[in-house]
Amino acid sequence: MNISKKIKNSSAIASWSGFIYQGKIALYHCIHLLISDNSKADHLKVETLDDFVIYDLAGKALSLHQVKARNNKSRSAYKEALNQASEISTSSIDKSTKRWFHVSCELDDFSPYSPTNATHNQVDFYRYRDDNKYLRLDHVNVQLEQIVAEYLQKVKLNCSPLLIQYKLGLLYILLDTKVIYAHAKIHNNSELKFDAANKTPIFLTEIQQCLKSEVLDESDEIVVLNRFRRNILDRTDELMESYEASDDISLIDIFSCRNTIAQMNSETLKRLYYSKKPNLNSVSINGFNDDSVDSYMSIIAMLEQLVVLKDLPHYHQPQFGTYLPTAIQLKKINEKLSLSDIQNNVEALRENSIVQDVLYEYNNLIVDMKHSPFQLSEASKLTGKFIDISDEDLSQGRLTKIHNVRFISPDDVQRELND
Repeated sequence: MNISKKIKNSSAIASWSGFIYQGKIALYHCIHLLISDNSKADHLKVETLDDFVIYDLAGKALSLHQVKARNNKSRSAYKEALNQASEISTSSIDKSTKRWFHVSCELDDFSPYSPTNATHNQVDFYRYRDDNKYLRLDHVNVQLEQIVAEYLQKVKLNCSPLLIQYKLGLLYILLDTKVIYAHAKIHNNSELKFDAANKTPIFLTEIQQCLKSEVLDESDEIVVLNRFRRNILDRTDELMESYEASDDISLIDIFSCRNTIAQMNSETLKRLYYSKKPNLNSVSINGFNDDSVDSYMSIIAMLEQLVVLKDLPHYHQPQFGTYLPTAIQLKKINEKLSLSDIQNNVEALRENSIVQDVLYEYNNLIVDMKHSPFQLSEASKLTGKFIDISDEDLSQGRLTKIHNVRFISPDDVQRELND
């Protein structure tokens, strides 16, 4: 396929919020196609020839979609983008390929764009199912919920607010694992945007699987962990957007951490759930909030050299071993209470092998505090006797290792990593 240099090197995303909006619009359109039941669509690719493209099984482009998340109501502000959308041409495109333009606010003119160049093609403004030709950023989630509900009703599947949120969570994760993976290849391997995205199609059958996935109820651990993941990703998106134009922090490690969490399997995600706050005694909806995400990500934003492998995001230094970011806060006013909570949780080692593994496998827990580093065994002096576990329940070597886990502030970690 002959792809122009301009397309191969372009970057359609002007902002992080625009990137998230674009992905949700792509999901919206694909669900619309599944409902219409008369489309030959097989898969989509995001950030290739256009912001996203729908292909049939043979690789023919059925529709091109350009998405603009701008707050500008003047049609003239989009002239260059409309012209670009009209001129895209490759062997996978023919005269039957539709060209759609998506905007996030009401314009003063929604008439089709008819290019003056005879070799270019008409571009139409996309009409949503509410009959509007725009979809505001703050309304896209509501529209997605509605179209998911329409699909579930059409295929006669159970439909409830819980199920809709669960299925949307699966769809967002699908989008993350494919599109964010392509972004990571661009940032980490200097791969061209087009080449990276072109290798990561999202199939409509995958979207169907997400929509047809069933769940028990809100106490179901799978539901909670998926909402936990979604909470982290959504809040991280907000943080990245707010700091996008700032030089105060580096977004590279935040991006890498987000990418890793988006692709975590359930077992590793559960380890992350407990590692953020080891004093939690079960997987529940109450175990996470925006504040805990902010605390966790503030560590990622401050420190460099994040290690993102198959396990939890962490840091490593030869002398002191591994450092695990957490959302623990040990302020003077609640220091003793926080340590007591952690001790109480460690006392449940017999019942919670995950917490045991987290404390055993990592040498240091990074916490928000002003103290110099100290070991968990020292904390027990403040909170009373640490714990007695017989050799039948836990080997002495393993218990000793847990006793030696260090609590350390981000400032001290930074100094040790730089040594």
